[in-house]
Amino acid sequence: MTERKILGVGIRGAGQVSWQHLEAIKANPALRLAAVSSRSRSSAEKLAAAVQPAARVYDRYEDMLDDPAVDIVSQCMPNYLHARESVLALRAGKHLILEKPVAVTSEELAELRAAAGKSPAKSVVSFVLRWHPLVVNLKSLLDRKAIGDIYHVEMDYWHGIKPSFSSYEWIRKKEFAGGAMITGGCHAADLARHLKGEAAEVFAYSTGRRSDFDYPTTYVALVKFRDGTVGKVSASLDGLAFPYQFNIDLLGTGGAIRDNRLFSRDLVPRQSGWMELPCATPNSGAVSHHPFKEEIDDFVDHILHDKPILSDIPDACKSMEIALAVTRSAETGKPVSL
Repeated sequence: MTERKILGVGIRGAGQVSWQHLEAIKANPALRLAAVSSRSRSSAEKLAAAVQPAARVYDRYEDMLDDPAVDIVSQCMPNYLHARESVLALRAGKHLILEKPVAVTSEELAELRAAAGKSPAKSVVSFVLRWHPLVVNLKSLLDRKAIGDIYHVEMDYWHGIKPSFSSYEWIRKKEFAGGAMITGGCHAADLARHLKGEAAEVFAYSTGRRSDFDYPTTYVALVKFRDGTVGKVSASLDGLAFPYQFNIDLLGTGGAIRDNRLFSRDLVPRQSGWMELPCATPNSGAVSHHPFKEEIDDFVDHILHDKPILSDIPDACKSMEIALAVTRSAETGKPVSL
């Protein structure tokens, strides 16, 4: 019996999300923490000491990429560094766990896509809703045509980001976050693709009710899919007066889905009202509630056993194209083709 390969992970960043990645890394027997790199050495040392005091701490990201003990880079830096630093990791031949959004501009997206195409390294992007129990159940139902052919889709990301939010200082600035649809609404764009298919065109409006953000904080976009399906995606960071909410609505020729409620004429022909699926909904913006363990476990199987992965860089770039197109449409007042 051959010894199972242990993969060394280098975490880039030492903020809130990195701690959740660390928990998932600890829980997988095929992974070990090999290194940490952050702009704050004290934060990096604290992260390393929590699980692996022997892990190397690097001030320079490039030095961590040169470390042969690092097989995987876990990219947890602010949005504006995601593409730039991921390109470096891919060029160094490192497998990559990449937080969303994968890029904040079209130029960054093109460079990242090209680097992924040239690198033998594998990747996973943290569009974590794909691993959420409700979404897994919904995808299974849709694959079985539980509501027939879908003709209308709506996905809404509503997150009232408060000053107490861990990323508040940078997420409210466009140069660092990219915008409301890019930093958070990309989840809505991605889930629409994941559950329905590719988009062909968007037309969007934006507004905002916050003076502490330097970009519009609410977007709504009409989406036309390639197969003729229509829908809507929205993102709002203005919701300080109500809890975090992620809405999922799907209309089909044989029924409908509203979040965790199902009406299926074919599966339950005498159904007289909505049937509730017995699983949690994704209505929490707390990163501690995200299914990072499931994502990272899948990624290990992808690397070691070549099993399919739900969201890699080439796939995630298609979702980011929607988010970027929504932002551009709202800015220009014109539809944007994809």
